Amino acid sequence: MATSTRRRSATSAKGKKKFTPEQRAEFAEKRKAEVEGLQKQLTAAVVEFASSEGWAALLKKMAQRSRIVRRYSFRNSALIFAQCPHATDVRGYTEWKKRGRQVRKGERGIRILAPNTITPRDENGEPEKDEQGNEKRITVFKPISVFDISQTERADGTKEPETDDGVTLPEIGAKVQGTAPAEFMDRLTACLNSLGYSVEYGYTGQADGYADPETRTVRVGEGFPEAHAANVLAHETGHVQLNHTDDMAEYRQHRGRMETEAESVAFIVCAVAGLDSSVSSLSYIAGWAGKTPEKVQETMIEVGQRVIEAARAILAFTDPEEDQEEPGTAEAEPEAVPVAA
Repeated sequence: MATSTRRRSATSAKGKKKFTPEQRAEFAEKRKAEVEGLQKQLTAAVVEFASSEGWAALLKKMAQRSRIVRRYSFRNSALIFAQCPHATDVRGYTEWKKRGRQVRKGERGIRILAPNTITPRDENGEPEKDEQGNEKRITVFKPISVFDISQTERADGTKEPETDDGVTLPEIGAKVQGTAPAEFMDRLTACLNSLGYSVEYGYTGQADGYADPETRTVRVGEGFPEAHAANVLAHETGHVQLNHTDDMAEYRQHRGRMETEAESVAFIVCAVAGLDSSVSSLSYIAGWAGKTPEKVQETMIEVGQRVIEAARAILAFTDPEEDQEEPGTAEAEPEAVPVAA
């Protein structure tokens, strides 16, 4: 039987287009330029957060849009809010399809930076090794598109159900009044118990409450309205979850930053539960954020990420949801370009 040789097409057997070295180089340059552009946009947004008003506005947005905070890093949450201020539920194209929704034709994606771990290779194509002889692994970032639910429609053509965010935002600095949501304080207590702390109520001196690392106890003052006691408990839970109680000397040295972190976490957790929360330490921000835009960005991204991670961990007890992780991969694209983000 005669055999024949078939010319390889520009598309592989799996249907993926092959790129020439020149096309890959061009793609890499475009991607690098886009990453740099997103970084500039992020810097501009984060510098605004360093003001008391900017951070307060961000906290309100993070509390009201908790689905975004549960799924994305602080830097990507900031990019999402900068590009789509009204965003409430953001996912990739394929994930929306799996959920029975279709991105409307002509919608422009929200660009974020997705982490991707790769193994760098030498000129011979072999994996590079570290000093211990293990393959090197580095994390690079590539821009991907995600879409807000407002950019989608139900794939089956049925009518949209009426929605309600369920989060009534208090005024920053407002006096805490009223009662606490059912089981909220019990769930905060369960969170603290998981961290090795017990909760008690009693005399707290001039403080509304405190966390004692020696006795592994959180104490909340007596005689407060229930809502205020819940807010105090959320604040102290924030401190413990953020590991502020591990080194009290460090806490005293960086008190302004740590109080801002704990109050930010408490505000988000309480607001998601429908509870008014008071934030009074935001005026400290300008003192520790940094002197240059670059330092401010570095500091505020670090603080923002710590706040998001701590809020997620506590919300897993007080308001558990199925989606609490950031997608690690994106739609199929050519290989990532090693550009740090």
